[in-house]
Amino acid sequence: MQSTRALPARPIESSVWRAALLAAGVAAVLFVVSGLAVALLPWSGQPHVVPAFTGHRWVEGWAQWDSGWYYRIAHDGYSYVKGKQSTVVFFPVYPLLMRATGGAVGSDYVAGILVTAAAGIGAAALFFTWVRDRLSPGAARASLLLFVLYPYAFFLFGAVYADAVFIVAVLGAFVLLEHDHPWLAGLVGAVATACRPMGAVLVVGLAVRAWERRRTDAGDGDAADTSGRRWQDVGVLLSGAGLAAFSLYLWSRFGDPLAFLTGQAAWDQSAGLHTWLKIQFFKDVTNFSSPLSWLTFVAHPILTVVGLALVPRVFRRFGKGYGIYVLLLIGLSALSTKNFFGMSRYLLAAFPCFAVAGELVADRPRVRRLATAASGLGLVLLTAAFSRGYYLS
Repeated sequence: MQSTRALPARPIESSVWRAALLAAGVAAVLFVVSGLAVALLPWSGQPHVVPAFTGHRWVEGWAQWDSGWYYRIAHDGYSYVKGKQSTVVFFPVYPLLMRATGGAVGSDYVAGILVTAAAGIGAAALFFTWVRDRLSPGAARASLLLFVLYPYAFFLFGAVYADAVFIVAVLGAFVLLEHDHPWLAGLVGAVATACRPMGAVLVVGLAVRAWERRRTDAGDGDAADTSGRRWQDVGVLLSGAGLAAFSLYLWSRFGDPLAFLTGQAAWDQSAGLHTWLKIQFFKDVTNFSSPLSWLTFVAHPILTVVGLALVPRVFRRFGKGYGIYVLLLIGLSALSTKNFFGMSRYLLAAFPCFAVAGELVADRPRVRRLATAASGLGLVLLTAAFSRGYYLS
């Protein structure tokens, strides 16, 4: 297993800027794909986003489905009616960023598109910062390509969803911890836990990783220095403050600190045997009339299995902190969905899985080229489909 020692700080190198430029290039291509899809392809027939999109028609493809809920929070704040679909199930950081940016661009929807794209580019740069310290240059580049060309990476580069902001905060927290800034890691981690409910697993991952780093340092003969700095690692627990603050808000406003969980019942997504045993999945999988719809549906459990299959290698290569983070992220996300739908998007946050996948294909040129080409093609097709209202994740 790779050493879990604290990494020395490195200056920002041109390679990190190239990673950001690569991500920006992918985003630019996807913006063209989305715009052409809106102009040339027929609408799916699914309901348009509610409230209606405001902004230039060329970018309206990025605002679909749950985008409307984020818009409502940004524009009108939170509301909660027990037993009905309500905005409380969506966490506040992303819509707050939409609101803060919306005044400058004239549309909260367009603000969300810009926030997502900026966060996605930042996430790619941070991901490369993380992998370059752990993998060979070839493996790091392969990992980055798999990350930015992942078929569901359009959620990083324009879709009005919170995933990109969540992922850039998760990566920022881990990178800061690795460079021995646990309190800053905790502060950035608090942004993640106030962004998506699965942010709670970040608190565990950071805590285990901090313990792991100090334990390795002590084993290498730095016990005196470690004992003097160990108290600083408590700073990573500050990452739970985002979730705590949102729960306190829900308690004071609606009398239910866990409204983001209890409100899931209105989406037929509450915890219980029906959800845990995936009864709905087995019903849904037999009801699709077209092979394409069936394929996009079963992609979620297939990619979930692939992600779980990579977890043991994450433990071996990057240690317990990252292994536990990925295991909890994938496992709890899969457990909480009634039919696995959405898992392909949630896997974007399992960034160590992309790292070990890149390492596996780095020394196999044909496999690497095939994987990146197929993934990139899937990304273009799914971006176009999402832009025309198809429900993909």
